[in-house]
Amino acid sequence: MFKKTSFLSTALLMVLASGPYVKPDQSESRHPIMELVRRLELGKPLSHGSLTIIPVHMDKIRDRRPYSTLEESLAKGWVTITEVEGGRVPQVKISNTSKRLVFLMGGEVLTGCRQDRILAGDILLAPGTKDLLAPVYCVEHGRWSATSDRFTSKQTLGTPALRAKAQEKPAAAQSEIWARIAEQNREMGVSSSTDAFQDAYDKEENRVYIQEVEKRMKDIPRLHDDTVGVVIGLNGEVVSVDVFANPGLFARQWPKILRSSALSSIGSSRGGSLGRDEAAGFLRSFTDRNYRRKSGLDLGFEYASIDAHANILALAYKRDIVHLSAFPQEKDRIKVIR
Repeated sequence: MFKKTSFLSTALLMVLASGPYVKPDQSESRHPIMELVRRLELGKPLSHGSLTIIPVHMDKIRDRRPYSTLEESLAKGWVTITEVEGGRVPQVKISNTSKRLVFLMGGEVLTGCRQDRILAGDILLAPGTKDLLAPVYCVEHGRWSATSDRFTSKQTLGTPALRAKAQEKPAAAQSEIWARIAEQNREMGVSSSTDAFQDAYDKEENRVYIQEVEKRMKDIPRLHDDTVGVVIGLNGEVVSVDVFANPGLFARQWPKILRSSALSSIGSSRGGSLGRDEAAGFLRSFTDRNYRRKSGLDLGFEYASIDAHANILALAYKRDIVHLSAFPQEKDRIKVIR
C-alpha cells in the first residue's frame, strides 16, 4: 500500500528555521498559511502515464466543520444559483437557504442557464446568505440561449490551466479562457457546436481515459484518514496543489480534482513522474512570500500571492485554511504582485 512519510514536514521545518519569512499582516502573530504548511506531510507518489498524484496529509486536524459542497447543496435544495437579471456574463447570483456553511470551490463548472460558467474563486457561504453576486467566467462561448432557469452541476472542474487563469482574475481573463478552451478542444479533436469546455469531458474517448485514471487513483483519499489534499504533476512538473481543511471536505472534492487532472493529461506523451523533492520544494516556497489579505466574498478572508513564480490563493475562516489552491506560473510569463 502507500505508506505515508514525514518527508515534507521535516524538510519544511528545516527551511523555516533557516529561511526568511515576511508576514503579510504584522498584526497577526501566526499567519494561517504558515500554520498550515507546518502541519503537512507528503505521501508516496502514484503515476499513470505522464500524470502523478502525490497525497498530502495533515498532522493534527483542527477544523472538522462539516462544510457542505456544491453538489450536496444543489441536490438538497439548500443553494440556488441563477443568472443576474439580464444575463450579466461575469456574475451569477447565489443564495443559501440552509443553516449550514457551504463551500464552493474556484473552478467548479456551473452548467445551464444561457451558458456554462466557472467560479472565479472560492466562496464560503454563510447560512441564510441571499442573492450574493459571485464572479464567474464563461466556458461556453457559442451559446446564449437558456436551457434552464438555474445552474446545476455535472461534477466537473476546470483544468489546472483554466483554474489558474480564473484565480488570477486579470482584466483579459475571459478572452484568454475562451482561447484556452478552443485550443484544448482542437488538440483533443473535440467537436463542440457551442465551444463548450464540458464537451471535452463528454467526448467518448476522453471519458474512457478518465475512467481508467479514476480506477487506478480514486482510492487516494481512503488510504489514510488524514489525507487533506494532493499535489498534481504532469510530465514531471507540478501543475497544481489543493489542500483542504479536513479529510472529509477533500474526499468530496477529490473526484472532481482527479477528473480534471486526468483530462489535462490527455495527449501528453513526454512522460516523467513528479518526485516528492520537487513537490516539497514548491510547497516550501509558500512560507517565504508576501500575501495580500482581503475579506472573502461572503465569509472568511482571502490570502493571495501572485508573481512570476506562482499563483497562490487561500480562503481562511476563523484562522483555519478552508482551502488552498496553488499553480506554478508558466515559465515564459512575468507577472508582478498585485
